[in-house]
Amino acid sequence: MHVSHVAEDGRIEEVADHLREVAEMAAEFARPFGAESWAYAAGMAHDIGKYSTEFQNRILCDGHKVDHSTAGAALLDQLGLKLLAYCVAGHHAGLPDGGTTADVEDCPTLRGRLLRAQHGSIPDCAAYAREVELNVPKGPSVLPVSRDREDGAYSLSFLTRMVFSCLVDADFLCTERFMQGEGRDPLSEQSLVDLLGCLKEEVARFYPPTSALNETRCQVLDACIRAASNHPGFFSLTVPTGGGKTYASLLFALEHAVKRDARRVVYAVPYTSIIEQNARVFRDVLGERSVLEHHANFDFDFDEEVESYKSGDAKKALRRASENWDAPIVVTTNVQFFESLYANRTSRCRKLHNIANSVIVLDEAQMVPTKQLLPCLRALIELVANYGCSVVLCTATQPAFNGMLGRKGFAVREIAPAPSELFKKLKRVSYRFDGVLGDDDLAARLADRDQSLCIVNSRKQARRLHELLDGEDSYHLTTLMHPVHRERVLNEIRQRLREGRTCRVVATSLIEAGVDVDFPVVYRALAGVDSMVQAAGRCNREGRQSAEESIVHVFEPADDYALPSDVAQKVAIARSVISEMEGAACESCDIGALEAIDAYFARLYAVREGALDASGVLRDLEGFSLKSLNIPFKRAADDFRMIEEGSRTVVIPDPEIESDILAVKTGFANRSTIRRLSRYAVGVYDGDIKALLRSGKIETLAVDLFVLVDGT
Repeated sequence: MHVSHVAEDGRIEEVADHLREVAEMAAEFARPFGAESWAYAAGMAHDIGKYSTEFQNRILCDGHKVDHSTAGAALLDQLGLKLLAYCVAGHHAGLPDGGTTADVEDCPTLRGRLLRAQHGSIPDCAAYAREVELNVPKGPSVLPVSRDREDGAYSLSFLTRMVFSCLVDADFLCTERFMQGEGRDPLSEQSLVDLLGCLKEEVARFYPPTSALNETRCQVLDACIRAASNHPGFFSLTVPTGGGKTYASLLFALEHAVKRDARRVVYAVPYTSIIEQNARVFRDVLGERSVLEHHANFDFDFDEEVESYKSGDAKKALRRASENWDAPIVVTTNVQFFESLYANRTSRCRKLHNIANSVIVLDEAQMVPTKQLLPCLRALIELVANYGCSVVLCTATQPAFNGMLGRKGFAVREIAPAPSELFKKLKRVSYRFDGVLGDDDLAARLADRDQSLCIVNSRKQARRLHELLDGEDSYHLTTLMHPVHRERVLNEIRQRLREGRTCRVVATSLIEAGVDVDFPVVYRALAGVDSMVQAAGRCNREGRQSAEESIVHVFEPADDYALPSDVAQKVAIARSVISEMEGAACESCDIGALEAIDAYFARLYAVREGALDASGVLRDLEGFSLKSLNIPFKRAADDFRMIEEGSRTVVIPDPEIESDILAVKTGFANRSTIRRLSRYAVGVYDGDIKALLRSGKIETLAVDLFVLVDGT
């Protein structure tokens, strides 16, 4: 008998049983994209190395650690299944790079691993042949290699990562089930049909429409239902602020999912503030256990808004579902979504197979970083072309993706009825161009109104303006505030606005996309057209005033505040778009018109054409040899970052996390501890970290984790 696992109660699982169970589950996971035979083969090979005497000594007698992954990878490679060899070699440590002919045995690449097997440097596991038979599986039925070399190479790398996802998730779940003596209960018992019924009951309160606004919203909802019958692919939902975009996008996604027998809906959102807002709306309508909110700041142990999350069963189910996204509705960040699609680590990749046959909604689609735009779009194309997905680009400021998608043979179908007319009906603001304004003049204008919002491009300018306002009724919001602090301030701002009390706010761009606040007047420093239009969504949001009374003042700072090159370039492009319209001094110049938004994005992507894959990830995954199949999985994962590196985490002390800080200091922290601390943390650049350490204002808690000890 060869042992794979020993449970705490003494139960023993044999290797052959574990291999078959994992193979069968992995095959079931891969069925939606026709790769079940490949996933089964990977499952049967992944732990063959456990047949060695050395591993049996390890598991039964607590011997030394043993490499049990390379043996199965080598056997698959000998069968001509190199792509599956990557999966088996990396099922614990992560998908490796393929390597080069210069690699030797010590290299962590697949080639290095295979050389160790060839030279007899891994334990002998020949005993497997008495219990396990490895056969060459037939190829995936739905994924022929493209005639285009680049597309074909990318598709093979993507398929390998998806099969890897099936393998590592099945391996984890089967091991967990044996060790605990039971499997997992589903997060939610409700089907997508049930959830669609709940949503339709909610939106029925808009019918029949009793106002012009409700009539327009109902027209959008009706259009979503009609469009949901279309075949899968790329869709856009171009709806301005006030058009009911949140309900409309969810209605389309669920209706389309039900009609196309999809498995789940995945919402990807740029900011956690929008996620928290949308997830709260979804939970209210669909139920707490039907919506998985998955991002770095979400605490599965505590949520003020959802009392039942404090119960042990729900807490445990949510935490487990976050590992592989086994939930009907997943609300996550762009960072989590796209970085997972290029990841190589097992923890990040487990969820990928559950994205297949899903409806994916990109809320605020314009926020996809241009530096990673081509890799992001290429991954979406792959999901639509070969994995049964539909993608919805949802925003008031639709980016010009049509050209890039069109070159790959995909058209974007608009869901909203006559977007240009829709924008005219829902127009709530007028833009006024005030030219150059000094900080003193700007602060005086803000102070002259009881309620006013000013959004600038520089944290330094935001701080300066707040100092000039200098009153208990003025507020300051920047990314240097930790998430809990920002939410506390935003809640206080919302309360004052609702009560009609004096409230003047100076903020950076963090407030402009999706944050639910409503000011009668907004000042916006010249920025990208999308940013200015999003800022306008914070003005007259509830439509209490006419568009003529609700002014968005666009200005340029008189002082020379240093801007990141990315922001400065967007400002220059926006300036050129405005100058080509009716004239910057003309009050009727509407930068919120679809024509202005289209012109801006077309020009932005043209200017940045050579930098839409800044880290070269797509080039690497399209450029490897189809003969050698030396795929740079690890390098691509390391290089693909939605947010640039260069900052470290500083925790800001708060009475709520005193015990968590102590837990880190004394070595008793766990994942929940770190997650809670992240809600009270800010990112600080490396140079500033060194200066703060020298001055004694922060101290080290752990690797790349610091705590503020002197806030003066």
